[in-house]
Amino acid sequence: MSSHMSSEAGRGRFEPRAVALRRWQRDWESWSVGPEAAAGLRRWSGDPLLVEHCGSVVALLAACGRDRSVAVPVADGRLAALIAFARAGDRAAARVVLERVMPALTAQAATKARRARGATHLGPAGETAGFGEVLAELVGAAWLVICSFPLDRRPRKIAVNVVLDAVYRVFGYRPRIERATVYRELLPDTPVELDGRPAVGAFRGRGASAELLDVLAEGVAGGVDPAQLRLLADLALVGLTQAQVAARGGISDRAVRLRRNAAVRALRAALLPEPSCLDVVVRETDSGSGAS
Repeated sequence: MSSHMSSEAGRGRFEPRAVALRRWQRDWESWSVGPEAAAGLRRWSGDPLLVEHCGSVVALLAACGRDRSVAVPVADGRLAALIAFARAGDRAAARVVLERVMPALTAQAATKARRARGATHLGPAGETAGFGEVLAELVGAAWLVICSFPLDRRPRKIAVNVVLDAVYRVFGYRPRIERATVYRELLPDTPVELDGRPAVGAFRGRGASAELLDVLAEGVAGGVDPAQLRLLADLALVGLTQAQVAARGGISDRAVRLRRNAAVRALRAALLPEPSCLDVVVRETDSGSGAS
């Protein structure tokens, strides 16, 4: 992704390269200390799920899951509270939820623009051609999704579902696995059929391949680093051992193990799959820990 966003925690203010993201960051920084945000904080402080985090909009944003150490079910509860305000016409609440999903919207915009124009066609400051336009469309769609989100039917994985619904509004429906383009982006060396699905036997008979692809697809939409998802795909789907991955990358087995653990944590933090799904990821990547 052209913005090269770094972690916001412990690294100070980041400066994205993409023009559209620099503009968005300036707008957010100005809005978050302005009167509309302050009035919102006063309103939301009456909600028991939000009151402890209404010291600032930045603190509230972190409590809604931008801080990856916050448990996803807890973040979902806070997002649901803000969306309830947004559904009642509270624009400030919708603004905070929108900022919560901006990293994933950015990842989607970069992917869609790159695919549409070609990965080597770049605009000013290294920005993928069309990125700003795609991001603007996704932001507009996400705003509409937030203001009408069906909390009664979909109370879990709220951030991921907002992003998926926004992508659906802009680009139309695709089956879950296909719409995240896991095959081409995370498994570039895996043979595929004419419809883009992995060829029969591509995953060495691993029975959980469809479920694993489903989880990784949601990880793409949830903004997990593609390199982390690619590592999980290599271990859990392609069937490489940690020793093989280490040899290919010129790193130690321990480094692979640490990266794999970090990738699982990122996936858990981004979307909290059903426990059985996450168990599959852990089990299948564990099975590749032996010697080659």
